[in-house]
Amino acid sequence: MNIHALNLTCDRDNDLSTLMTQALYRYCDNLKTLVVINTDHNKNFIGYENGAGWKATMMKLKEMRKFKVEDNDFVLSVDSDVVFCSKDVFLQLDLNYGIIGIKHKPEYHTHFGSWSHMSGCLIFLRGDIFKKICLLSEDELNNIRYQHFKAYAITENEDVILSYLAKYVGAEYKELPSFLTSGNFESDLDFNQATGRRFSTDKLRSFYHLNYCPTSFLTEPVTGKWDIPKVLELKGVAL
Repeated sequence: MNIHALNLTCDRDNDLSTLMTQALYRYCDNLKTLVVINTDHNKNFIGYENGAGWKATMMKLKEMRKFKVEDNDFVLSVDSDVVFCSKDVFLQLDLNYGIIGIKHKPEYHTHFGSWSHMSGCLIFLRGDIFKKICLLSEDELNNIRYQHFKAYAITENEDVILSYLAKYVGAEYKELPSFLTSGNFESDLDFNQATGRRFSTDKLRSFYHLNYCPTSFLTEPVTGKWDIPKVLELKGVAL
């Protein structure tokens, strides 16, 4: 089983992307491919912005089609603001499931009945499911958009679309257990300051999604999550 990963980033989040990719190399033993694209400087992603829309998702899917995968591989779509801290999340990959991730709630009412998508922070697609998605023609994709998304008022965001396409081609889902990621990155780093070891990585979860807007991190002022990598370096915190 190999993993082929794609990360779309931007100038603002470049340091976050670097932090994520360094940890991905460190903890993912079977990483075969990693493609990182800065959408601010790639002509194929003009108008991509933050992936919020059908057109943006089709741009990403076009890039993902370049991967050469086997049926028992996984394709990983991963955001820049994911921090990997151990290999435990990768040990959860199970070939019995076509899509693996953090399942959102509540659910949408869809053509398939009640359904919910995976969080876009990281979505694992099994190789055979990924290839079936890639084989969907433009006409069939347009039909899915109008007969499935617009007909049921489903949000056309990247994470929702990728998850729905996996469902459309027959994927069974696996929800990652909460213990892998439930927690607060900053407080988990700082949990035992009373002992004199102010910043510790001993009790970090396997990964975190830094999807918030901090004004400070580890006592340092920041303008947003994109400053977190600089603070970690300043404090000497090695993940």
